[in-house]
Amino acid sequence: MLEIRAFYAKVLTTWGFVVRHKGTSAAQPSYPVPIPTTVVGAFGYPLLRLLEIPVSTGKKIKWGDGVLITEPMKALLESTLAASAGFTSSLNKTPGRFVKTGLAVYQEPNRIIAAPYRTGGQMGRIRKARPFSPEFIGAIQLILPVQAVGATYAPYITLELLWVVDAKKLAKELGVSLEKLDSIAQKAVYGVVRVGSKESLVALKDARYVKDIKVYRAGERVKTRLYVPSSCAERVIGTAEELIIPDLEYKPSNFYIPAEIASSNLIIPLHEDAPPPEFKVLYPCVAYSIDNGIAGVGVTYER
Repeated sequence: MLEIRAFYAKVLTTWGFVVRHKGTSAAQPSYPVPIPTTVVGAFGYPLLRLLEIPVSTGKKIKWGDGVLITEPMKALLESTLAASAGFTSSLNKTPGRFVKTGLAVYQEPNRIIAAPYRTGGQMGRIRKARPFSPEFIGAIQLILPVQAVGATYAPYITLELLWVVDAKKLAKELGVSLEKLDSIAQKAVYGVVRVGSKESLVALKDARYVKDIKVYRAGERVKTRLYVPSSCAERVIGTAEELIIPDLEYKPSNFYIPAEIASSNLIIPLHEDAPPPEFKVLYPCVAYSIDNGIAGVGVTYER
C-alpha cells in the first residue's frame, strides 16, 4: 500500500522566473510555466539540504529524454506520483482602476559569453589571426558571441506548487526512515525560496506537508488551477488552454493550462476570485487532492 504524501506551497513572484529549455547551453530560451521537474526541484532542494544529503554529486544521469546533473534528483523523480503548478493574478481593486498581471516569455541579448566551443574546427585559425586584421575581426565574433537569455516575466503572480510522492519509496531511496522523512519534510516545505534558476526568488505565502490525501479515479471530477495532462483529464467546466511542455521524463506532452490565454510566449492567468476549471479524470489516471478536490490537485497516470 502506498504511503502518499504531498508537498504544497503558494508563493508570490517578484519579477518572474527562469526555467530554461532542456538541452540548451549557449542560447537559453525559457518555458512559460514551471515544468514538473522544476516543481520537484523546488521542494527537493530544501528537503535534501535538511537531510544533509549532497545536492550535487557531479555525476550526469540519463533520464527519459533528458539528463539529470545530480544523482539525488533521480531518487526524487522515481518516487514522484504527480508534480504540477498553477497561477493566478492579483487584482488592484482601487475604485476606477483594474490592473491584472500576466506571464510573458522574453529573450534579451544581454549577455556576452566566451564560447570557443561553438567554433568547431576553426580554433587554429582564430589563434593565428593577427590583431586588427580581417581574420581577427571575424575571430572576435566567433569567440565572443552575443547570446539571447530567456526569462518569463511574471510580476506579482501567485504560483501554486504541488509535489505528490510515494513517501515509503522516497525514504528508502534517500536512506532514511519514513518517520524521519515525515519529520524533516514538515520543515522543508517552508524552504521553497526559488522556482527555477537561482535568480528566480519568490516569497512564501502558504506551505503544507499533507499526509491525508484524497484520491479521485476515472470518471470522478476535480477542480484545480494546476495544469493537468490532457491525456488524463477531460475539461468539463471553465477556461483552460492546451500547451506543450516537458513531463516528468522531459518528454513533450500536452497539458491543460487553467488560464484565460495560454501560449508558449504569453499567459493571461485566471484572476484570484475566479473559480478553478473542472475536469473529469480519464482512465487509467488518478487525481491526488490535498483539499477535497477544490485546490492543490495533481492529475497523473496511476502507478
